[in-house]
Amino acid sequence: MERTGAGILAAALVGLLLAGCAQRPVAPPPPDRDAPDAEAPAPRPLPDADEPRDEPAPSSGEQAPPPPRTAADASGPAVLALLGRADEQAAAGELDLAAATVERALNVEPRNPFLYQRLAALRLAQDQPGQTEALARKSNSLAGDNPYVQARNWELIAQSRRMRGDNVGADAASARAEYYRGRTSR
Repeated sequence: MERTGAGILAAALVGLLLAGCAQRPVAPPPPDRDAPDAEAPAPRPLPDADEPRDEPAPSSGEQAPPPPRTAADASGPAVLALLGRADEQAAAGELDLAAATVERALNVEPRNPFLYQRLAALRLAQDQPGQTEALARKSNSLAGDNPYVQARNWELIAQSRRMRGDNVGADAASARAEYYRGRTSR
């Protein structure tokens, strides 16, 4: 009897412990639609397919700034200093040290696509095609609509695929690089 009571007690304790772990997430309360401060603008009706859309006219003299072409255009002074050191290390054949220096720069500016691109180029020089492609793709994901970054990344991807013997994939990547190079001359 004592043994059965201990088993029931142990099972109850385990059940209580597990129940404590399984909490439902608490969602924030919905906004009070009846409150006077919560006036939402009326939704605009969708235009018919045949109606011309009211596109805002570009204001004279106001154009979006061009995307940065190089790391020097997009990086702060600390990152530029690290990139200078990485260039010196790579020129001296110290590719591992250069890659580590670029990784330090990534700690400073983790969303800088030029840094991932530079690291991809170093990995290509180290005969690491898989890392090259992964880093170039990461750079593309951060580049937005920057054709300068995209073109160079697709060149790196093409080279890494050729290194692995994937000539069809390399040709496709080269075509994408050419597409983005064409967008840089606008």
